[in-house]
Amino acid sequence: MPNALIYLPNFIGHRQVHAFIHSHILTELGYKIFIAGNFSNKAKNSFYLDKLIEDEKVIKIDTNTFSGNGKHINNAEFIQLQETFNIDLTIFAEADNHIPLFISQLIPKNKRLKGRVVGIFLRPWHFYRKLDFISKLKYIAGLRKTWKIDSRLFHEFFNKKFNLLDSTLHLDEFFVSQHKECIWLPDVWQEYADKLVPEAKSDQRIWIERLDAFKEINKGRQIIFYFGTAQKRRGYDILLKLAIDHDACFIHSGLRNEAEKFNFDIHELRGILSNENRLFENNEFLTDPYCIEYFFKSVSHIVLPYDESFLGSSGVMLQALSYGIPVLVRDAGLIGFQVKKYNLGLTFNDRLNLYDQFKRFIEIPTETYSDSIKKYMNYQSVDRFEQVLIDSFKNKLK
Repeated sequence: MPNALIYLPNFIGHRQVHAFIHSHILTELGYKIFIAGNFSNKAKNSFYLDKLIEDEKVIKIDTNTFSGNGKHINNAEFIQLQETFNIDLTIFAEADNHIPLFISQLIPKNKRLKGRVVGIFLRPWHFYRKLDFISKLKYIAGLRKTWKIDSRLFHEFFNKKFNLLDSTLHLDEFFVSQHKECIWLPDVWQEYADKLVPEAKSDQRIWIERLDAFKEINKGRQIIFYFGTAQKRRGYDILLKLAIDHDACFIHSGLRNEAEKFNFDIHELRGILSNENRLFENNEFLTDPYCIEYFFKSVSHIVLPYDESFLGSSGVMLQALSYGIPVLVRDAGLIGFQVKKYNLGLTFNDRLNLYDQFKRFIEIPTETYSDSIKKYMNYQSVDRFEQVLIDSFKNKLK
């Protein structure tokens, strides 16, 4: 039986879903599975991680003994890890974090990683950060010091020239369209996980009754919906402010996050909405598919105001689209590209433009986008997603 290593030091958010899916597919392919991650730093919403921990067939390796809790593991440490467990296949489930490790294989005293190595890249953000002439000169001049860690150099030259990874999979189809050596992986992790774990959580459905009562109180009002843990980068506070400024109500299915620092005072904003019975938050991580679908389908339009630094893929956007709901997103990076190219909703440029676009967006009937959303979600298929991973792990990609 061959040995496969899933390397993922951080299990926060959807990363645990990724590890769970990789483990399932590798098991089906007949691998003995090792997962290296920071098991001592569990997230509150650890549904899928708990399933991995409970699986006695999966061997757990805690990365907190490695450099940077595993995120900054060096060449010698990683080679030793592979040799200790006789690894035949290594999967970097968030390969974006390990560019220095990949490039370190070029240093003469270092070794190449053992066995077949697959990198799954979630966010090639360098590709969207265009450099003007002066910035290019500064960038080139700085490479003497930064070449060992530079993401742009890795993707655009080193990996092509020296085959530092055997296979590179990317969620970003625009990036892949410009890099023919890369393989596109549909971003339907949650949909695939829902197929694997179709467990009903009937106790969570109490929220449906409570949500219905809240919607009845706010009948006729526009609903703004936020799904997941409250985060600044995903615009939780911006949506609270948007709800106040447009006399809308705000529904949040997910955990609050008191440790996060937001641009707006979320306690004040929540207080205003709560006093007017326009705030609904369950402060719980939902796993019941029926309940999740019910929350999403409580709205006709979804706004995703990610901050300027976010240029990658959005799992929440794909979930919304899977229910036929159009989205309003920032005109930047991958999600901006997807929405414009495939007619999945509207885009905005900045916060002032967000307000204008929001007014326009909610006036557009959802049926306007139905055909294009359906066509796009057929493109982002679960079957294609599974086959790409299988072919990559079995070395069948061309």
